[in-house]
Amino acid sequence: MGSVLLEALTAVGRLFLHPLTYIFVLGLFLYHIKRVKRERRHFHTKVHDVVSALLSPVPKALIAGFTAAVVFVVTGVELSYALLLLFTAVWLLQLPLRHASWYSFTVTAAVTMLLLPFLPAGGTDSAWLNGMLASLQEVNMLHLGVLLVTLMLLEAVLFRTAASSSPLLQNSPRGKMVGAHTVSNLWLMPAVVLVPAGGAVSQGWWPLLDGGTGTFGFMLIPFLLGYQVKAQSSYPDVASERVGARLFVTALLAGAFFAASFFMPVMIYAAAAVVLLGRASAGWAFEAADRRSVSIYTARENGLTVLGVLPGSTAEKLNILPGETIVKTNGVQVETQAAFYEALQQSSAYAKLEVVDRDGEKRIAQASIYENDHYLIGCLFIPDDENTNLSLRGLRSLVVLRQDRRETAGADEEKENTHEEKSS
Repeated sequence: MGSVLLEALTAVGRLFLHPLTYIFVLGLFLYHIKRVKRERRHFHTKVHDVVSALLSPVPKALIAGFTAAVVFVVTGVELSYALLLLFTAVWLLQLPLRHASWYSFTVTAAVTMLLLPFLPAGGTDSAWLNGMLASLQEVNMLHLGVLLVTLMLLEAVLFRTAASSSPLLQNSPRGKMVGAHTVSNLWLMPAVVLVPAGGAVSQGWWPLLDGGTGTFGFMLIPFLLGYQVKAQSSYPDVASERVGARLFVTALLAGAFFAASFFMPVMIYAAAAVVLLGRASAGWAFEAADRRSVSIYTARENGLTVLGVLPGSTAEKLNILPGETIVKTNGVQVETQAAFYEALQQSSAYAKLEVVDRDGEKRIAQASIYENDHYLIGCLFIPDDENTNLSLRGLRSLVVLRQDRRETAGADEEKENTHEEKSS
């Protein structure tokens, strides 16, 4: 028991020795920086900053990692150092894609499984490389099968229950500017696996999938899971639920082929192919059907449709959701962003919004506001002008300019009336 505990503590230290840990963190930064740049380009503000986007998935990623670790340790999933290096090389080829669906380690594991039969056993001029290639020839494919199916199942559950969304602007087939959401997330999930050498000794029943060695070491490996789809005619939560269900079916099919591989070893490669094809088709099929419908985030004649809500804003406190429509603000009918922010200035103490929810039901949402909250209420809309999208500061300037013009016009009219009275 003492040797197992020592190995478990050593596994944590090995996490920081593995290059994938730092490569994955770099990939996460690049992905979220790209997202923030797009949000600033479209709305002159960011929805989620990079740090919060990195930290918010951590709790569920740790829960998923613990679940995976239990499965991997009990079944005895053993990954050699040569296999870990191959995983790293394959994932580096995925890095330039900068898309959450192709950042996922489920892709890495599936591609690696299909690649292994085509690798040479040696014959190079490098003794080190020959040793790595020889080690890869001895990989137990059943271990990789357990790894792949487990990761696929966890990815489906995480995407269905913990995906986030980021609003964007795009042109419809008719050239009209409409809104959409990128529904995605990335989870850096640390999980324990076995390595060929260490102080832990097999116990007869353990591990369930005997790798052929009597002693094992533990290593905490970072697994990056993620998926991404674009939705314009579906709400973000509906999109994640539908696509997550398709990913779950893919995981079950892969599990069925994995089970068949106990009787027909070649079926293990079918499981890897199912994961790659199933993941790709889940997103493509959803987006194809979604594009055939009209965007729900479009300019309307009877109100403003909310495209996005900034975290921590007054709009979030009012429980305003993407897809809802604001028809009145402080009693004033609004159809443009400028009119919306102008109406907010009618009251310096509170904001009262008449909102039509996703089911077409009207409700009143109101909250106290503070200085400058008129301009930071936190709703993102389709721009008034199809060529530009004013920043909050720009909207404020536009509202003030309109007020000045009205006051000036009123003063001129009053002077003219006074002049006419004196003349008469």
